[in-house]
Amino acid sequence: MKRAILLVITTGMVLLYQSCSEPEVPEKPDIDPVITNIAIDPAVTYQEMIGFGGSLTWYSDRITSSPHKEQICTLLFEDLGTDIIRFKNNYYPLGYPAVKSPATMENGSIKTLWSVTGDLYAIAKQLNPAIQTLVSSWTPPSALKSNGNLREGTLKKDKGAFVYEAFGEYWNDLLDNLQFNPDYISIQNEPGWITPDWETCEWRPVETTEFAGYDAAFDAVYNKIMTRTDPPKMIGPEAENIGYSGKLGGNTFAVFSDPLKNKPHLEAYAYHTYNYTASTLIAQTKADLNMIRDSYGNKPCIMTEYSNFTWFNTAWFIIQNINEANAAGYIYWLMAWDDSNNDSMIRLTPSGTFTVTPFYYMMKHFSKEIDRGYFRVKVSSQSVPMSAFIDPSGRKITVVAVNPTIDAANYKFEVTGRTITSIRAFQTDGINNYREIQPLSSDKYITLKSKSVTTVVLDLL
Repeated sequence: MKRAILLVITTGMVLLYQSCSEPEVPEKPDIDPVITNIAIDPAVTYQEMIGFGGSLTWYSDRITSSPHKEQICTLLFEDLGTDIIRFKNNYYPLGYPAVKSPATMENGSIKTLWSVTGDLYAIAKQLNPAIQTLVSSWTPPSALKSNGNLREGTLKKDKGAFVYEAFGEYWNDLLDNLQFNPDYISIQNEPGWITPDWETCEWRPVETTEFAGYDAAFDAVYNKIMTRTDPPKMIGPEAENIGYSGKLGGNTFAVFSDPLKNKPHLEAYAYHTYNYTASTLIAQTKADLNMIRDSYGNKPCIMTEYSNFTWFNTAWFIIQNINEANAAGYIYWLMAWDDSNNDSMIRLTPSGTFTVTPFYYMMKHFSKEIDRGYFRVKVSSQSVPMSAFIDPSGRKITVVAVNPTIDAANYKFEVTGRTITSIRAFQTDGINNYREIQPLSSDKYITLKSKSVTTVVLDLL
């Protein structure tokens, strides 16, 4: 169970935004306010949630080397209520496949991040035993690449055939040596995209003369790991976007997902939402998110990587993914990053000082009071974007709402066939962050300030 904690901030930490304070008690209005009734019907359910979380990849070593490591980890894994962490696969032993030990990697930075991943996993599980993990791979090792390099290229060929079986064995070796058993794995991050700037590998949905087939690799990995005790679940394709690709001749997500659609070992679809104009992302993506829901609703779907948006519009976009794609999870890309990146939830300097940003509190609106196993339920709002979720016991409903308008709005919540026994609400508005607010008057309505994100928790009989 998630629980609130008291954080004692010591010298050396930079905290820009307060996360806990006395409840805000607004003044009584002079005139009767306009109140909109919001009906929630817990009998109408949609997707079961896998949860909310973030990625810990590059710069994660700044967490474990920081003199404030305990405070940072408590924020990320306990106070935030994180359901799932996405880690980068850094298993690249020097001399692989003859050498399988991770003692020496292909370069020193990879070795550092390999060790840090194990350390952070251990801390996360200690603070939050229910937390789950996804390990995503950016590339096979250089020995299995067509260009002999961790960057760019595709899977190599041997005697004219792509080495799918060796690729599957690589994943078995990874799981043999990884410091923990992940809940989920993804065999390739963004399979249709490469860059010379970091580890990447290019695939096609099915094999061509030039490129290895993602579908064949997916099966090869499953065939190698299926006999393990408690093998991780496989998700894919982690497509780089959900829009049209001229190179692939169709929707990027769809062309990679179609060959996986009927595979029983696909646990969930995974997608990213890059390559859109940030200023119009909300309007641009609705149809493509509906495509995921309508054409690929046979399995859950998870948005596993995105940033590049304001904190407020990110909250709005999360609700759009939940409502329009029936997304069962949302993993924010920049959970902890370099201090120069303002989009990170926690910004870290090389010396280990850190800054908590509005993106942290934005994610907390989803992750703190919504857990794995909750179901999204029907909510009647037509005026502002919102999603509602019921816990497995049926005793609690959590609503997350964003108000994108320039005017405040008042909402009273009702639950069909149930009695609300108590209401708690938390709001971020650009000034205060995740601040508790009180329902107003005997009508128990909540005021959503302009450009605010609000979490409302309803306890039920």
